[in-house]
Amino acid sequence: MSTNQKRLDLRIDVFDQLAQWAKPLPNLKPPELVDAILQEFQELEYLSDSSADYRLVPADDEGTALEEDVQLAQQVANESRLKLLEVERPLPPGTKRPSQAAYLRDVANGKVYKLHWLPAIIGRPDKNQPHDDRIAVDLESYQTGLRVSRRHAQITEQNGRFFIESLSRNPTTVKHEEGAVEAVGEGKRPLQHGDLIQLERSNITLKFIVRQYRNGGQT
Repeated sequence: MSTNQKRLDLRIDVFDQLAQWAKPLPNLKPPELVDAILQEFQELEYLSDSSADYRLVPADDEGTALEEDVQLAQQVANESRLKLLEVERPLPPGTKRPSQAAYLRDVANGKVYKLHWLPAIIGRPDKNQPHDDRIAVDLESYQTGLRVSRRHAQITEQNGRFFIESLSRNPTTVKHEEGAVEAVGEGKRPLQHGDLIQLERSNITLKFIVRQYRNGGQT
């Protein structure tokens, strides 16, 4: 890749980080630019590490994503403004979108799971178990994943509030930001931004994140 190519001057809205200047090479393709954005904004703890989770769109036309296999210079003019958007996964039957963007982030390795639907199940896939398509956090590949129940726990929402409930006897606790620790049973327990969900036997801890709203708009 030649370093003598004239770079594009672009502005990109990265959620609440508005109009961020970027100077990509014109022959770069959108997924490569997204990878660079994710690397640059690692401090946003709800960002995943996969460009496949995002799409770039013109800021004035969110319905038209840039083509992934076409160079930037062939799709956008110099000094264009783009927006980074999340790719929404299809809803399984009987689920709905959360009212706010919600995520679980593995405290140990930083892996981010967006909760595309609710109820969202934490566990491992098993087609012989009910609601296999509702698994939003698949922990089977973890070194201690077999200590996670196939239907371990689930997150729901009611009247704008999030809750967690156990689906197994495998112990789960929630550590709230103020330090209180609460065991999760069959009944619903409130879940707030910043709470830590601890899957005791597998030693996996997931941080619950709600992408905050700013000036009445979602960040």
